[in-house]
Amino acid sequence: MSVSGSIRQSFLAGLLALLPLYITWKILAIVFNLVDGPLGGRINALISYLTGTELHIPGLGLLVTGLIVLAIGWLTRMVFFKNILAFIETGIERVPIVRSLYNASRQIVVPFTDKHALPFSEVVLVEYPMVGRHTLGLVAKRRITGDPDDPRVVVFFPSNHLHLGYPVVLHRDDITPIDMSVEEAVKFFVSCGVIGDDKLIRSGGELIRIESLATLSHPSVREAR
Repeated sequence: MSVSGSIRQSFLAGLLALLPLYITWKILAIVFNLVDGPLGGRINALISYLTGTELHIPGLGLLVTGLIVLAIGWLTRMVFFKNILAFIETGIERVPIVRSLYNASRQIVVPFTDKHALPFSEVVLVEYPMVGRHTLGLVAKRRITGDPDDPRVVVFFPSNHLHLGYPVVLHRDDITPIDMSVEEAVKFFVSCGVIGDDKLIRSGGELIRIESLATLSHPSVREAR
């Protein structure tokens, strides 16, 4: 390898090593300025006015913002404050554009905060949309009719946006309940599959053999059952 080629490769290697650090630093700096800026400047100005000296404490706005969030989180546990929030939400629902933005934001936040707001009852693994491809789904309806012997269920396959996806009517024998809770499944979807553990392939505490799932929808297997 020539000297120029070696220098070029070393430069690229150094660039690739420093680039993630630079990007991380820039993102943290932007977040810090966004959070610290609105309150930090005003609080430092107030302190300077009261003390009569020029003073700037970095991160003071960030600290105060954290305390405010903590206080609001504590207040949300009180019935009176919940009623105030409900009143505010009722007002937001009456404003068309604001309502859409607020509901979209809630669909992202609710899965992590309010388990009772989730309409799903069970997490299942399904060989879908083709043989050999297994998809995580959420049971939306255990029965699509009033007939107690109806074997059909409705499974919702969401994207990582949660409110996007598609419901599919399946035979009960074609789904495999797994040990993952609905809340854990939602986090799995939101993180694009990054957050998750071996519960994804466990049912009733037992390890699921993926190769055996390919027989779930086979007519002969269903007849044997």
